[in-house]
Amino acid sequence: MSCALLLALLAAGDAPAIQGDYIEARTCDVWTGPCFANGDINVKGRQAVAGWSVDRGAWDGVRLDGLKVAAALLADGTIGTDREGEIKAVLYVDAKATESQAAALAAMARSLAPRYLSKAPAPVRAEIAFERKGLEAVLRVSDVAIVRTKAFCPCDAICCNEEQFFPAMSGATRVECAKTVEHAYAGTGLDGRWSDPDKRSAMVGRFAR
Repeated sequence: MSCALLLALLAAGDAPAIQGDYIEARTCDVWTGPCFANGDINVKGRQAVAGWSVDRGAWDGVRLDGLKVAAALLADGTIGTDREGEIKAVLYVDAKATESQAAALAAMARSLAPRYLSKAPAPVRAEIAFERKGLEAVLRVSDVAIVRTKAFCPCDAICCNEEQFFPAMSGATRVECAKTVEHAYAGTGLDGRWSDPDKRSAMVGRFAR
């Protein structure tokens, strides 16, 4: 076997089966100082919107190139803490997906975020748009949800001790914190709607598995 062929096989073996962009926003700061974050527990952060946009790859043998899946969540307490309690979630799968692709998208999201989505009911079809350039990203889920982000500026720091206080809800991700310009949910699948703009409450990055 030639060295070139061996390297090609090794590279193929290391390549992820599926990859793409990821975004989430919560109703509490995720880029913050520990004192502020601990003060928010059981006060803020019960709601969230998240989305995955597949660049290329397959799940359960089904190609998902260019398709998207999103979720809205409502918890009893602050998501990502031991106070979050019961979590309700609604899954939205790309309206362009075939039946097999829709099932694979839902399975992928449940596998990447089992703590939050394993008990979510059957997914809802929706027009989902996801655009990203660095930390500037926009996720739209039909007319029910939106997340729009941008990079932080120095004026966004409050205590100069900010850090990414919470991990991303999705596994297999590498994310950076971002400022939330828009974050709203107006669907009917959860017991409540919200709008929480202009906060330090988003994460943007990549997922790969």
